[in-house]
Amino acid sequence: MLKTDDFPAEHLQTLTKQINNWLGDMIRTGQLRMDRVTGSQSAATADSFELGEQFLMAFLDDKQIRDVNSLDRDLSDLVKPTGRRHHQLKYNKKALAYARSLVEKEETLCQLFATKLAPKIQDAIEWLDEREDEFAGAAWRVRLVTVPTYHTHAFLIQQLENGSNVSTGDSYILVVSAPEWMHSRLPSQTLLRTRDFLLAFRSKVPIIGVRGTTDLSATA
Repeated sequence: MLKTDDFPAEHLQTLTKQINNWLGDMIRTGQLRMDRVTGSQSAATADSFELGEQFLMAFLDDKQIRDVNSLDRDLSDLVKPTGRRHHQLKYNKKALAYARSLVEKEETLCQLFATKLAPKIQDAIEWLDEREDEFAGAAWRVRLVTVPTYHTHAFLIQQLENGSNVSTGDSYILVVSAPEWMHSRLPSQTLLRTRDFLLAFRSKVPIIGVRGTTDLSATA
């Protein structure tokens, strides 16, 4: 069975109100072009959206990617919490945007974007849903991992010990989004183990961060 971390119900009403206000501003200012989806800008309002799936977030830093010892560890032990939760925002059942809330601040809204990441996450969710039977024999928790230095997002699918929220250290990774030049190493719709996921970044130059060289030829 696949599941996500529980969202505290007592914060749902406040978060929904914050999202509606922010969405309304984005629609009014044209940051969210609903006419491209509905054919009519006036037909869309913030109330037309609904909250979709939510995932606790973690990040993988470049140090862990480069450490050879990481290859023998589970990704669950390598990532660090971001303190944020990702929320899918849907219009007519289609994910068009996403919000982020601060877990330790009563799930207060901190980010809202309308980018291609939202539909890519929906595609990954639907792919997993189609394979629900493959996870039926145990409890599995899904979290969203970001690899900032490579502009990559992935689902961390952690097997849990019976009746607990403790990971067994036997995780799968499903790539959600990655730069086009990483697609051959990070295929979509494929369940990866930690070792294969980490090896995909080896010998690749980070997109952001200190590269350790001023020789531009080294980045070619």
